[in-house]
Amino acid sequence: LELDDQNPVTHLRLGYVCTQSGLLDEARFHLTRALDIEPDFAAALAALGYVYRRIAEKMEPTVERESMLNQAEGKLLEALNKSPKLVDDDGESWWGSLGGLYRRRNQIEDAIRAYERAAEVTPHSSYPFSNLALLYMQTSNRDQMLATYRRVERLARGETQADVDNYWAHADLLTSQLALGKVNQAEESLQSVLDVAPVDSPYVLELLADTLGRLTEALGGSRAVPHIAPFIERVRAEIVRRRNGQNGE
Repeated sequence: LELDDQNPVTHLRLGYVCTQSGLLDEARFHLTRALDIEPDFAAALAALGYVYRRIAEKMEPTVERESMLNQAEGKLLEALNKSPKLVDDDGESWWGSLGGLYRRRNQIEDAIRAYERAAEVTPHSSYPFSNLALLYMQTSNRDQMLATYRRVERLARGETQADVDNYWAHADLLTSQLALGKVNQAEESLQSVLDVAPVDSPYVLELLADTLGRLTEALGGSRAVPHIAPFIERVRAEIVRRRNGQNGE
């Protein structure tokens, strides 16, 4: 890094690695440094906005948390105003991260609009549609939710065939199959999820467990869809297993 300390891309890459590993303070340092060097660096603005959102997620519901979310929104909007088709290192639209922020604030209509913008940027990605499906249910549109999950299943299957290590596509495929009641197929997808989930990023499995929990509620609760709970338990058990393994190293 000493040889490349003035290169904003170096700090962007380090920020990405730190974010994936949950080292959010370190990520914030590198992304802030990238912006010190190049203030209009849209990719660093968006990445810093995402880091702020992740930091806010760990905070109690206080004024400080809302302030952090405001900072996250500001950075993401600034980046997207500069570059509306900007995508992250996984090839996903940054509109999706903004949509996730709005969802956490319960700004459902704003979240839907943001994910729809993401879908325009990456129409062949299952990611924005998977998020839209749950949001449609929150607006009491069950038919649109199920139709969207059928689209998610088709897109995610294609993505996993094109790239067998695409964790997010495997997770979307699993979620869509559970939403559509395809339990046998979901069993196979869960194994793929656990096989390809990054070992140094427990956040991805935590996010999946949260998504499946929200799916359960959207479909009427655990009594209405009892087949989802065992999958959540297995994902959580894997999270614990990985944490215990890391602690034992």
